[in-house]
Amino acid sequence: MFLIQSRNPGVAVLCIALTILMCSCSGGNDQVADHKPQANDTAYTAEAAMNVYAYEPERALTIIDSALLLDNIDYDLAQMLRAKVFSQSLADERLDSAQTLLLGLLNSSYTENKATREKVYDLLLNIAYKRQHLELLLHWGALKVECCRELGHETEALRTEAEIAFAHAQLGEEEKGLAKINHIIAKLDGQRSIDKMDACVVALKRKALILNYLGRLEETVSVAQHAKEILDDYREHYADYADDSFRFQKNEEEIQQYCDFYIAQIYSCIANLYAKSGKTDSARHYLAFFEQNYYGQSYIGRKSVVPTYCLLGDYDKMDEIYAEMAQKMGTDTLNNEYADMLLGWAKEAEAQGNHRIANAYLHRYDQVKQQLNDRLLKSRAYDISTRYQLHEEQLKAENEQRRAQNRMYMVIVGFTLFLIAIGTIVLLWILYRKIKCKNRVLVEQIAETVRYKNDAQNLTAEDEALVATSTATIAKVETATKAKLSTRRVEIKNLDKLSNEQLFKFLSEAIRQEQLFTNPNFGRQMLMDRFNVSERRIGAAFAHGSEHNSLPDFVRELRLEYASRLLTDHAEMSVSDVATAAGFSSLSVFSREFKRKFDISPSFYRQQISESKM
Repeated sequence: MFLIQSRNPGVAVLCIALTILMCSCSGGNDQVADHKPQANDTAYTAEAAMNVYAYEPERALTIIDSALLLDNIDYDLAQMLRAKVFSQSLADERLDSAQTLLLGLLNSSYTENKATREKVYDLLLNIAYKRQHLELLLHWGALKVECCRELGHETEALRTEAEIAFAHAQLGEEEKGLAKINHIIAKLDGQRSIDKMDACVVALKRKALILNYLGRLEETVSVAQHAKEILDDYREHYADYADDSFRFQKNEEEIQQYCDFYIAQIYSCIANLYAKSGKTDSARHYLAFFEQNYYGQSYIGRKSVVPTYCLLGDYDKMDEIYAEMAQKMGTDTLNNEYADMLLGWAKEAEAQGNHRIANAYLHRYDQVKQQLNDRLLKSRAYDISTRYQLHEEQLKAENEQRRAQNRMYMVIVGFTLFLIAIGTIVLLWILYRKIKCKNRVLVEQIAETVRYKNDAQNLTAEDEALVATSTATIAKVETATKAKLSTRRVEIKNLDKLSNEQLFKFLSEAIRQEQLFTNPNFGRQMLMDRFNVSERRIGAAFAHGSEHNSLPDFVRELRLEYASRLLTDHAEMSVSDVATAAGFSSLSVFSREFKRKFDISPSFYRQQISESKM
């Protein structure tokens, strides 16, 4: 865990002891007894590797490699399991390997799942604890808290925030750390849930460590007693604490072990406080409770109270534990535990009056601490280098991915534009076909309308019946009609007596039969001169006696109908000749009026007529 910079050797020893107590804070219900090998440990699975990694890391790595070869696990899971094995070690090389693997997983698809990402952050936090790299601890802690809250794991987020607050205290921001931990305890205290209760006890332990460092012994004892009261309540009413957390114990034996684990650490903390204040009897009283506890009898537990034995002058017990530590340590003496042992031996020699030996131990202690500091600086430099390298690789991968995406986008855009172009062409062709069909129908309607109007004006009902008999009869009817018209004109002596409707009928028949409209200069004056009719009567005849607004409108209609017949029946005539023959003053006037009337140009009309005859 963490180490607070001590102002004197005694405080340093105490902080080291309290730090050891925290090593198992996030797994209070872990068994401390040696794990017995099982028959199924040899199976090449992730579960088999995790069964042995704590006490046989090399075997666990072999199982992981075999499981990967047999496709029992995928590559990313194998990397995660290797990192978990490496992170259990205190060796720098193993911790470096674990950190490199974890950083690689963070930049892979393996951690797209937030639950998996949370586990990676947890292992990185563990590595930061062991290296006492507070800056990295704050960094990974903040990311884990964010991830926990995204997953809805609020209690785990609060547990991690307690560790962050403790790190702030180690960096000299004790009051900030205390304020944060008090806020966390207020959220968790009094809630009967094993998960929340465990997080609350962890936060109380962190608070006790900070208060102890600040020398506020009475407050520290009060916090420790508070944690014990919570654990006693859980032991008495454990059924009320049931939740879906993996921390919930299934039987009374597990509950007892869980509570003893934390209570033993509380006894150790109180004993240390009394030893520091010179109250040796009280210190030994709580040490006796600690030593009777199963955790107090374990190797980790006994290591945690060495500073207290040193403060009380119980050097025999200290040497006994140091001997066991040295045996487990072997030749690997470049670590904080060995430095603590050197400091303890120095104090023992000083207490016995062996000042030369004490100085030798202190000198060796300074050397080891200097080497550890150098290694820590090197480790931090390695961290920076590794993160920079991974960042460069990530940028390279992102650039390559971006280029691939751009190529894909270009292909998609190109294909989309191609489809749009094809669709546009097809749509235009369909529209062209529809317009062409529509225009053909329109041309046919125009021709039919012109023929109908011409026939309706030139033939009577009686004549229409005769038309059905023979072509010869049609000629006779036309002659008879003209004779009737001539007779009618002779009989009419005064056109002024006719109504507007009668006058229009008379004038329109004359204009149509004699094709007066084909004269470009035809107008009201010509009718006035020819039929001796006033301008007012002519205007009234066309404006009120017909469906036309004026004489020019009527003449324009006749000219357009006549022109359409010429366009249909006389292919040899040019459009310009048709315009002149129909009485239009110019081709442009004819084209404009024709398009306004029929919505198509004269040329297109003739083209459609020609195509329909083919």
